[in-house]
Amino acid sequence: MVQSKLRSQAAEIDRFEAESAEQRLSINLLQSEVARLKRAQRTNVQDLAHTAALVVSISRAKGVALDVRTLDILRRRGWDPSKQQGGAPRL
Repeated sequence: MVQSKLRSQAAEIDRFEAESAEQRLSINLLQSEVARLKRAQRTNVQDLAHTAALVVSISRAKGVALDVRTLDILRRRGWDPSKQQGGAPRL
């Protein structure tokens, strides 16, 4: 009876170890995906900042005012297009 109980517990331990290994693999895959998404987001933010700076630059060069919504977006992001600033907005 004791031997049977020990075999049962050993089987349960093996099952837990297998589940644990699967969960560690899932965690590693999720961490890799989070890192990939963060890199993509950083690239997107840089691209949007560059695009916003270009839009403001073209607006100034052509003497065309930006629409209210665009101005609001830029101001919310900490960049006042009416002021001469170096660099791109913080998008």
